[in-house]
Amino acid sequence: MHGNNKLGKYRLLLKDRTAAAHLPPTAVADLKSVRAMLRRYSAVYLKPSHGTGGFGIFKLSRFKNGYRLRHGTHSRTYAKLEHAYAAYSKAKAKKTYLVQMGIPLLSYKRRPFDLRVMVQRNPKGAWEATGIVGRLARPNKIVTNYHNGGKPMPADVLLSPSIPPAGRSRYKKRLLGLGLRVSRHLNRRFPQFRAYGIDIGIDRSLKPWIIEVNSRPDKSIFNALSDKRMYRRIMAYGRLSKAGAVRGKKTRRVSSKRA
Repeated sequence: MHGNNKLGKYRLLLKDRTAAAHLPPTAVADLKSVRAMLRRYSAVYLKPSHGTGGFGIFKLSRFKNGYRLRHGTHSRTYAKLEHAYAAYSKAKAKKTYLVQMGIPLLSYKRRPFDLRVMVQRNPKGAWEATGIVGRLARPNKIVTNYHNGGKPMPADVLLSPSIPPAGRSRYKKRLLGLGLRVSRHLNRRFPQFRAYGIDIGIDRSLKPWIIEVNSRPDKSIFNALSDKRMYRRIMAYGRLSKAGAVRGKKTRRVSSKRA
């Protein structure tokens, strides 16, 4: 069975060929798996399988003369991987951690960013992509999460240095389509959820990567944008979806009593 955590959703998405092509390699973190991944990539992220908000995440980078471990705004360099891994093990929470390929994210004014795609059940019960927002990391931070200091910004603004106006709308539609596919696939295993927040990182060749999927996405990030149209639609869909879920529970209870 696939649990509702980062590892469970990653393994479930691997079963969808299209989604799998956008998943950064991920494994349960131990010294062996971290070493193997750092042989292939110059940087990895170490993150708790259970957790939100970007808290408890480390970045471990490989250099010619050693390894750099970053956590929050703190950074330290070690001569050997074993020493860096020991420091991470001592500092991390007592949870199952994953190691994930470090994506060389696009940046805006020298700060990395990613995008959150919101997908919800619409009033007819069908899945619909209702919003997309950028999250710009704070200076010297390794995560972009809103509740960890990330700055919400319009996706068009963040993408403007990398994608010309003529192709930007088409590219955003591609991201929304990816969010829809992910949500429909996960919903077969988790039918109780009515919304998903898909965090997508974009590398320097403009390939989108599914960083993680949130089954209880925070809607307040969209309220931080000056244009409130997406936020109003998201909140309206949320209210309708909640009302529909309540009606469904009542109907099931009545049917159960009659039976």
